Amino acid sequence: MATMKKNASIVYYCEPYEMVMFAGSVIGEMDLINFPLLYVLLPVALVTCFTAIFRVLLKPLGQVNFVSQMLAGIVLGPSCLGQAVSNKLYSMRSISVLNVFQSVGLIYILFLLSVRIDVGVVRNSGRLAIIIGLGAFFAPMIATISMGLFIKGTIDLDAEVYSSFPVLASIECNISFHMILTVLTDLKLLNSELGRLALSSTLVSNIASTIVLVLCTQFQQGASQLRLKDNTGVLVSLSSLFIILVIVFMCRPIMFWMMKQTPDGKPLKQLHLVAINVMVLGSALLGEILGQHYLIGPVILGIVTPTSSPLGSALAEKIECFNWVVFIPCYIANIGRLIDFNSIGRNSFLAVGWLILASMFARFFAVIITSIYYKLPIDDAISLSLLLNCRGLIDTLIYAYAYLLKLMTREVFGIMMIAATLRSAVITPLISATYDSSRRYVAYRRRTIQHSRRHPELRILACIYEPDNVPTIVNILEASNRPQRSLALHVMKLEELAGGTMPQVITHRLDRLSSSHKSNKADPMINAFRQYEELKKGHTFVQCFTVIAPYATMHDEICLMAFEKSTPLVIIPIQKPKSTFVKTVVRNVLQMSPCSVGILLDRGMFMDPRPIFSRILAINTCVIFVGGQDDREALAYGANMAETNTTTLRIVRLVAMNHVPPDLTEEGRDLNMLDEFRTSTLGNKNVEFIEKNVTEGCQTAKLLKSIGNEYDLILVGRRHNPNSPVLVGLSAWSEIQELGVIGDLLVSSDYCGNASVLVLQQQASVVQEMIESPKSSYRSSK
Repeated sequence: MATMKKNASIVYYCEPYEMVMFAGSVIGEMDLINFPLLYVLLPVALVTCFTAIFRVLLKPLGQVNFVSQMLAGIVLGPSCLGQAVSNKLYSMRSISVLNVFQSVGLIYILFLLSVRIDVGVVRNSGRLAIIIGLGAFFAPMIATISMGLFIKGTIDLDAEVYSSFPVLASIECNISFHMILTVLTDLKLLNSELGRLALSSTLVSNIASTIVLVLCTQFQQGASQLRLKDNTGVLVSLSSLFIILVIVFMCRPIMFWMMKQTPDGKPLKQLHLVAINVMVLGSALLGEILGQHYLIGPVILGIVTPTSSPLGSALAEKIECFNWVVFIPCYIANIGRLIDFNSIGRNSFLAVGWLILASMFARFFAVIITSIYYKLPIDDAISLSLLLNCRGLIDTLIYAYAYLLKLMTREVFGIMMIAATLRSAVITPLISATYDSSRRYVAYRRRTIQHSRRHPELRILACIYEPDNVPTIVNILEASNRPQRSLALHVMKLEELAGGTMPQVITHRLDRLSSSHKSNKADPMINAFRQYEELKKGHTFVQCFTVIAPYATMHDEICLMAFEKSTPLVIIPIQKPKSTFVKTVVRNVLQMSPCSVGILLDRGMFMDPRPIFSRILAINTCVIFVGGQDDREALAYGANMAETNTTTLRIVRLVAMNHVPPDLTEEGRDLNMLDEFRTSTLGNKNVEFIEKNVTEGCQTAKLLKSIGNEYDLILVGRRHNPNSPVLVGLSAWSEIQELGVIGDLLVSSDYCGNASVLVLQQQASVVQEMIESPKSSYRSSK
């Protein structure tokens, strides 16, 4: 059994070593209920189960994880179980163990979130973000103070509730950056325009609130020192300064040394990972020893962690999942046991509720008025106002800390927790309903290769994420553009956001390689395109960007860039067709792109860094034509290649025998384009047209396998009529929907060919009234 010792207000629990280690030899001698690990495992299991249940039930309503977590905590608290059952579930020993686990979890959560804070965002914030951030802080402050004075004279409350009003006002004025970051991640709006503005405004608001807090604290401590002749305030300030100096001048240089010791593309060494863990926990211990809150050190350490370094992402990869699954449920259980609906009085609920509503409406109208004044769309202004009024897990930490310091009563704490849950439950679905990031790049005219063939400049957006993508992109463009036509190439280097930084888009100047981006992998790739531009000086313009974003929302940046640069085609090279990148980024780009999309699987033809025409005389290219707008786009791209005089092009049209086309309009467009292509290439010995009669899908598969080694490159459309006899039976075996039925067959492991494959999808997001008419042809130059 554990022994308990009391020392003033502190309670110590001492557990036998064998019980802590859960030794098997002791299990038979002692009751399992006495093992301290069970005090953690039981609440964690219950919270995890109820959180999962609520998440499944609330997912159709668009709720974030925070709402499910809080409901799970409330269900396992005295509000639902009753005080007697709750006391048995959460005994004094249980609470002590939960406190330890929750503290460790909060240390890592705040560190990992702080790593993603980029102070440069404030430096680069526009006037709108600064004014919104200041308004979102000062407007609620004025409103809550005014409402507090009004309530004090109209509602009869306990003196303890009145004493909580100043703390409530200060908490409601503050917007947690960590909370906004978490909510944006849950809503998949992290790298949207709304997300960037919200993060910038929140950082400005946090700086304003910190300055006001420091000034008020110093004023209060100064008055106390004059009255009591006490120098405690000076010691507190010196301890804070000491923590900052230790972290900045000791921990940060060690991190830079670790980065230098880590080769490009290699994971962080285990020894370095252990050292970072020691720094995180050590900073928390240092803060506690010096009289500061134990979370101050990890937050400062996270902020000073080098941007874009592998340190934060490596730590997130190792412990983030375990942290959310084990440590955070302990915090949720601890919070839930303090919420008791039965202890909340009517007057207290009304008074605190009016304060919260006053703060929310003040911030809401302050943000909307400012946004509209600066000509932000009304839908975006409403979404931003709602977002800045949202609450999350980090806010509950502030409530709990205020309750721990007895700055608010348990009754007020319960009301604040309920209000935070209700605010998130109502606001997050409204944000999802009012804000649609894809409307920024809706196209009102055709942006395709087919409709821009006669344009004097070919504009291409190329996405790269590996060094091997560079020669692939350069060589495919060399083979696709005639010498007389200029090329505007926009390159996007894609990097997954992995917990180490904030989402951002970085523009690189090719005349100067030093940029704000510190990634070691990016410079050689950007330098390669600089050399390519110099080699093609006068005919090629190259502009490079680096995008750091989660895979789930990376398509927003790709689509927006394609829209702003008016590119008719986005080319995305892939190496592993079944990778997460293809399943998320490529799939979303295909659904949302304002122009045509090409997915290129290079089997080695274009991957050689040497210029392609220094190795071969001509590229043998084949276009598989079944019918439909995507096949017309593939044919248009093949026609572009045929004009280079370095490409031999064969059009293989698969014709279904004894089959009446279901869509005569589409059939007419196919025939018109084929006829015009034959006419325009008449007499060109490098172009050949072949028709193959097919009755079923297996014949198509045999034909494709037979030509796999005859060509260097095969062009094919992505989407086809699934009821066409040409494809009957093939769709059932298709595994990669992003490549279409024929594209999937050409890149499958069973396919024996060595040809590279370019799968094309014609623009999918053009508004319906601009759908091409039957007269639109291969010669169109819109």
